[in-house]
Amino acid sequence: MGWGIFRAKRRSVEPDDDFHPAIESIEKFAPKRFLEEREMCYYNYGQIPKYRKPLLSLLIQVSEKTGIDENEELSVQTLFRKLKDFYDVNDKISLKEAIKDYSLKIKLLQLHKIFYDDTTLTGTKVEAYLKKIGNN
Repeated sequence: MGWGIFRAKRRSVEPDDDFHPAIESIEKFAPKRFLEEREMCYYNYGQIPKYRKPLLSLLIQVSEKTGIDENEELSVQTLFRKLKDFYDVNDKISLKEAIKDYSLKIKLLQLHKIFYDDTTLTGTKVEAYLKKIGNN
């Protein structure tokens, strides 16, 4: 008679969170050489409750890669808003203040590099695109 009381419970191999579909979609097109950076800078934050909602929103936006090809300006503006929400989870700065924040602009350029392998987006373009958000 084996009760199996000393056996480890097998965990389900199916993903139990909302992040899996977005990450799976991203990993189909994202450059493999930046996987460690994506995990360290973004994916791992999914374990921290207050970051879950803004991170999921950001990852879904990133996974919708078609927007980059069609309208770079709109895509950059949308990604910037999502990035601002992720890095400012306590909503301490306004969008106008975030637009002036140099570190957020750098993070946007880094995001383009590690997710899209895109180094053609320049700081000058980002400034011009974000200036239009500030005018609205």
